[in-house]
Amino acid sequence: MKQKEALEILKMGHNVYLTGAAGSGKTHLLNQYINFLKKNDVSVAVTASTGIASTHLNGMTIHSWAGIGINDDLNEWELDSLLQKSHLAKRFQNTKVLIIDEVSMLHHYRLDLIDKVCRAFRQKDFPFGGMQVILSGDFFQLPPISKNNGEFCFINKANVWENMDLKICYLDEQYRQDCDTLTNILNNIRQDNAGENVLTPFRLR
Repeated sequence: MKQKEALEILKMGHNVYLTGAAGSGKTHLLNQYINFLKKNDVSVAVTASTGIASTHLNGMTIHSWAGIGINDDLNEWELDSLLQKSHLAKRFQNTKVLIIDEVSMLHHYRLDLIDKVCRAFRQKDFPFGGMQVILSGDFFQLPPISKNNGEFCFINKANVWENMDLKICYLDEQYRQDCDTLTNILNNIRQDNAGENVLTPFRLR
């Protein structure tokens, strides 16, 4: 899928999982959509699973934005305490679009926790309280880091994933390099298909 097609799907208001290999322009596309939303006075929360990733979009970590910090879960008392924070209440009520970048590094139970918090603050029993949600990242890249065997947050792991009616936008153009041979080699390595088809070009050199 080309970036232009994906941008149109985002503009339609669908929940989206935006993915593609490194260099396919995921961050560039997100910035395009963020600029579009801001020009149209649509409140957008720009977040990522890590601090470094969030700086690439001039955002903040999803943990900080949602107020969950390092918690893996919140009991009823802890959630009620969170709901008393007026600055968070205002944030959740005003946000129309939530972007979470580098979603591959977000534990499945934390995605469900963020969904739980969103529903509680917005008082709407829809995924993420009815906000448009854009999850961006590549599950072929870095996984969550955990002592508790946290798993990827895709379908059959995070409960909310299959209820979001996600549109999958797979960017397949390559902007980081223009050598087709190198691109094919990288894609094969990425897909764990590094056989003779990958090794032969190196042997020829």
